[in-house]
Amino acid sequence: MQHQCGQFKTMKSGLSAVSGSVVRIDGCIASMKVAHFFYFSIAARHRSFRRAAIDLNITQPTLSKRIRELEDQFDVLLFERRAGGARLTPPGEKFVQSADRILAELEFMKQSAQAAKRGDLGRIDVGFYTSLSAGALRDTLVAFANQHAEAELNIIEETRAALIPLLDRGAIDIAVVLGEPGYRDYAHMSLWSERIMVVLPETHRLAERDVVYWTDLRNERFVISHRDPGPEINDVLLNKLAAPGDRPLIKHINAHHSVTIGAVRGERGITLACESSFAPLPGVVFRELRDGNGPTRLGFVAYWRRNNDNPTLKQFLALLRAHPAVPHLVSSASMS
Repeated sequence: MQHQCGQFKTMKSGLSAVSGSVVRIDGCIASMKVAHFFYFSIAARHRSFRRAAIDLNITQPTLSKRIRELEDQFDVLLFERRAGGARLTPPGEKFVQSADRILAELEFMKQSAQAAKRGDLGRIDVGFYTSLSAGALRDTLVAFANQHAEAELNIIEETRAALIPLLDRGAIDIAVVLGEPGYRDYAHMSLWSERIMVVLPETHRLAERDVVYWTDLRNERFVISHRDPGPEINDVLLNKLAAPGDRPLIKHINAHHSVTIGAVRGERGITLACESSFAPLPGVVFRELRDGNGPTRLGFVAYWRRNNDNPTLKQFLALLRAHPAVPHLVSSASMS
């Protein structure tokens, strides 16, 4: 009965039992009623109990008995039995349409249940606070939306300080933030890194260079936002330029990144930004920042609750790991 099990088990796998007695059919657990519909559908397709029994790999008397039980249950004659085969009666012609529809619906239910289990259906809430105009996070979000079109993808832009409490309450599934892993109560994965860019007025003396070094910026006035990712960028700036008795001149503003760009355009200072924020803008230029070891970079980390069993989250994490910008040896070592 391998042929029958292969077809029927595929149709039935993962579904809750349909009303009716449950019987074991050569190792397949199936609802008796659904099994009867299946037998009937195959017999109707072949218009022959003999050929249907061969297809199902069961004996013809067994098939005949199941068909008779179905007819008795619904009190209707479904087949006219003849020596040359079996012909559907007018009620049987109607009945086979309903039977095939039931079996197709069960198959759809099974496929939907398995898709939800895989994470192809369902929902994921992703928290972030950096730019989505470009970069690896945007790539991953677009790839997820394309590969899991039936899943609901919600992106929540919040401050870093707000993202972790949201994660803790289960309001978001995952938070992608800048910096080194620091929240040890959560599972985490080290992700990609982005270059730090200096944003200059197009009339600035350094604007004609392709690369700017930190030492070139010692006497500059900086405009840095208090809003994310301003604090992380401010820490990098102090780490690179602060010295005993000598701190860089920084004006902090409580405004969006676009406002700091506007201040640069108005020649009220320069600012720093992650490369995902780069976009051609009138009046300003973005230049890579380097020290003696090469480009200055900031790393990203993803955090999620250890007890989060959302299948859609698992699919999203798989895409994060697969991104070419993620150092795979590092990411696997950082999983916890």
